[in-house]
Amino acid sequence: MLEQTPLPATLLAVLLLVATPGSTARAQVTVHSTDGYDVHISTTPTGILPGSMNCPYGYSFQVELTYEVTFTGPGAPASMYTLQGSVGCSPASPTFDLPNTPSGGKVNSVGAWRDASDCTTATVGSLGCDKVFVDIEGPGITMRTVQVPFSPLPITLVEFGATANAGTVLLEWATASEKDNAFFTVERSADAETFEAVLQLPGAGNSSAILHYSAIDRDPLPGLSYYRLRQTDLNGTTTVSDMAVVEHRASGTFAVHPNPWFGGALELPRNSVGQRLEVRSAAGALRHAAPVTATSATLPELDPGAYQLVLIDPHTGARRQCRLLRL
Repeated sequence: MLEQTPLPATLLAVLLLVATPGSTARAQVTVHSTDGYDVHISTTPTGILPGSMNCPYGYSFQVELTYEVTFTGPGAPASMYTLQGSVGCSPASPTFDLPNTPSGGKVNSVGAWRDASDCTTATVGSLGCDKVFVDIEGPGITMRTVQVPFSPLPITLVEFGATANAGTVLLEWATASEKDNAFFTVERSADAETFEAVLQLPGAGNSSAILHYSAIDRDPLPGLSYYRLRQTDLNGTTTVSDMAVVEHRASGTFAVHPNPWFGGALELPRNSVGQRLEVRSAAGALRHAAPVTATSATLPELDPGAYQLVLIDPHTGARRQCRLLRL
């Protein structure tokens, strides 16, 4: 089920999606020196940091940016003389400093003033912070100002969370802005490393309002699970959020023998006869399912690794789990 409703203005936390390889969220400019080396600069505004969340008459703000500076080619110096920039926000142009040496990370601009009362919903897009300029000077590079191109991140994610609820897991997230957003994919993992898609919901396309989304995983993994949100742009570019962790308590556990398992027959509990046995990967993908007709079962060939065995009572729906290690 998909819901899109405004979030309360008191929701303050802002979490930005992290661009995955191949994303167009960051571009760079290259400055050529007369000494034979090049300086590569990338900067991307990623968030607005209001100085106050109560702003009836206006507020001061900073722009948070990610950056990366590299030197390549023969004769590259250890440092530039000058490396600083400004962000073209409307109407302000807050400035920021970059290290003069090759480096990368995050930096905040100096404070600027906005004569508006939108401090709780301010984003890079809503404040028009869509241009970045960098002043550079160094050996073989005369003082100049270059514009660093970038494509804004497709969405600003305000929150993403997972909550166990009566045998299901409720997934909720909110966006403060969306640009060319095609759809969201909820991905799940049992080990925080191998993820698999479990749900997909359409995005709003383009929006500058705060939108609230929710969906339900009706067949969650037993025990601890990790969820993350993958956003797909209209051109196929994807970004992925941080993980949300949730614990789904199954009805109980059971044991099998041998465990670790090297193949061959697997001994199940006596009270498992008549139930349904599922074999799932660490990410929750179903690998095998069959009714239990005897206390000894033969599983299909499985690659080495960890698996989840689940016994399901067909009458009550009660579930029991067991972690199986395949060697």
